[in-house]
Amino acid sequence: MSRYALLICRSQTEACGLRRHLAQLGVPGAVTRPPRAARTASCGWAVRVEAAQAEDAVRRLRPLGITPCRVMPEEEGAGV
Repeated sequence: MSRYALLICRSQTEACGLRRHLAQLGVPGAVTRPPRAARTASCGWAVRVEAAQAEDAVRRLRPLGITPCRVMPEEEGAGV
């Protein structure tokens, strides 16, 4: 099982905002590029968080009207 999860965002600006909101909620994260296979024309950035915190992070962001495109485990061996 992967140690990290990627919260896929539509843009770099959205990913930076998501990371900022997560930090305010006490969830550390880092803006990164997802694997090429996970990208679409509108989803080229992600926020990397601990896998154990991903579900709770998405649940806590939802009332703020913030949702990532999708959540996926980070592939083993993928770097930041």
